[in-house]
Amino acid sequence: MTRSHIALVSALVACFALSACSTDKAPQAPAPPSHAGKPSGGARGGAGGATGEPQPFKDDSDVPLAKQLRLSDFTLAVPDAGDVVPGYYPGSLHKSMPGEADDCAPSDGPASPGWQRSVRGDYDYQGSTVSRGIDLDVCQFDTVAHAKAAYDRMPDRSETAPPVEAPTPVGEESLFLQHTGSSGTVYGYTRSGTVVARVEVEDASGDATDARHVLAATIKRLQQVQAGRPPTATAVEIADLDRARRR
Repeated sequence: MTRSHIALVSALVACFALSACSTDKAPQAPAPPSHAGKPSGGARGGAGGATGEPQPFKDDSDVPLAKQLRLSDFTLAVPDAGDVVPGYYPGSLHKSMPGEADDCAPSDGPASPGWQRSVRGDYDYQGSTVSRGIDLDVCQFDTVAHAKAAYDRMPDRSETAPPVEAPTPVGEESLFLQHTGSSGTVYGYTRSGTVVARVEVEDASGDATDARHVLAATIKRLQQVQAGRPPTATAVEIADLDRARRR
């Protein structure tokens, strides 16, 4: 090997050694942080929280009844005997039946425009010589405007005293009237969205409490059906809530 070759080989060896040394001293890229044991953003499930479980249904009594319901849903939402004031059972018209267009019209008046469907519930007081019947009419209209117009026309003020004060309002608007006769019958009216309801409680001694509880349970049950839940609200449950508020 010539001297020039030896010089060349020595230069190459030195170059390789320098490259290896530089590689050994190069800083290592930091390892990505570990996410073990921590939920990722996708695992939160939106409003379901970090567990991915759906949140419980919020039964908001202020949600108007805007969805057009089927007649079967409407019938299902009418309170059963055990869902109204204790001591009542379905009367001769049974729990409920498909109604007529004039169910939510004034007495002997024409049907209100925009009527879509209605059901009725009739209840007699069990084990009493006093009738104390409860008659309930629930109607749905095509628009809020038609429902409001029907609500405004429903109350019969010809034989009623000034409005009776109820513990708390029902729906978006409500009214309770006492018959001027000796029976103290109370009439209750309420509207929520496109739905109006009317109840008559006989021999109530002018007390609107039972009328209010029946209407509130009916509206709540319709809201539960609208939200895709089974109707479970009862007048007894509403009464318990009222007592809790007054404490």
